Amino acid sequence: MTPHARAFGLPGWPCPPRVRDIPNHQDSWGFIRVSTEPGNLTVAVDDLGYLWANGDTVPKFRVPVDSHSIPGALVCWTPDGLGLWVHPKSMEYLPSISRLDMQADQWVPIAVALADPPPQARQAGE
Repeated sequence: MTPHARAFGLPGWPCPPRVRDIPNHQDSWGFIRVSTEPGNLTVAVDDLGYLWANGDTVPKFRVPVDSHSIPGALVCWTPDGLGLWVHPKSMEYLPSISRLDMQADQWVPIAVALADPPPQARQAGE
């Protein structure tokens, strides 16, 4: 089989292939959109108020754009697991999800809700 490099192998590329991979790669992070479209949820709040990320989502190497009406969110590595920062303009669009509708192998629990964007992303946005 011919070797095939991944973008994550590039020095400085912060985004592993999927959100579920971020907790296993120190200093990794990525942008995810916030969507209320059924079947396209990337992040959600369950019926008990817990935050979850769709582990199959592909994070992007960019930061939220303030001028967008729904700027999105950032997921990142933390020592405790997956971290999430939601742009303040996107908060009201966080969708709800019932635990009964969640596939256990698809959703990753958010270990840390961040008050500020992760430092790695702030540096990339400068």
